[in-house]
Amino acid sequence: MIAKGLRRDVLLAVLAKAQAKVPHRLYAVCFMANHLHLLIRPDDASKLPKLMHWFGWYSAMALNRLSGRCGHFGEARYYATAIAAKDHRRVLNTLRYIHANPKAAGVRQGFYDPYSNYGHYGRLACDGISEWHPSFLQLASSLKGCSRRYERFCQKYRHHAKGVAKCHWGSRMLKRLVGSSRSKKKRVSPGQQQLPFAFDVRLNQIPDEWHQVAARFRKANGIRDGDRERIIWQLR
Repeated sequence: MIAKGLRRDVLLAVLAKAQAKVPHRLYAVCFMANHLHLLIRPDDASKLPKLMHWFGWYSAMALNRLSGRCGHFGEARYYATAIAAKDHRRVLNTLRYIHANPKAAGVRQGFYDPYSNYGHYGRLACDGISEWHPSFLQLASSLKGCSRRYERFCQKYRHHAKGVAKCHWGSRMLKRLVGSSRSKKKRVSPGQQQLPFAFDVRLNQIPDEWHQVAARFRKANGIRDGDRERIIWQLR
């Protein structure tokens, strides 16, 4: 199996490459154990399907090469909803929701996480792939003021647990059928293209360029000692 952090490093690198493939602005990102959240604005809104298709395809190719498997890596198609550029309240709520995912899931006590770009907003750190959303920049007359106001806004977040999905007739049978089909011998997709480089599966290594992209992102957004102390102080 691939280390969880290494999988996310690959996704970060592919996300950075996607900016050149389909021009867009990345405002928020958070990688969780089995899903990811993005707040992006393509230069051409009609290119969003192309962007997400390329990201999904390239990510699957890279992760499959790294793990020595084949086929689809994700289980479902992405879900997207449009947000009006002038709807600042909804934008800020969406930013906060994305950045609060690790805390809501019980993975972190605070908002800082090496695979979320909250640090880009909370400590104004440049992570190499993120941009500040215009709604964030309108919170105050200075960047530090914007950061402080957004931090206070995030501290007010309260997670509301989602209801348990109902099990409808036939869904259990479908689940068993899907599970049995996945257990069959792996098949190679005839249309699967080759990556322009090779991974050494035995070493679980990725290209150095990709590692640098991920390391810069993690350094900018990861938890620091001062963050831990502040969290402890707030909980008292």
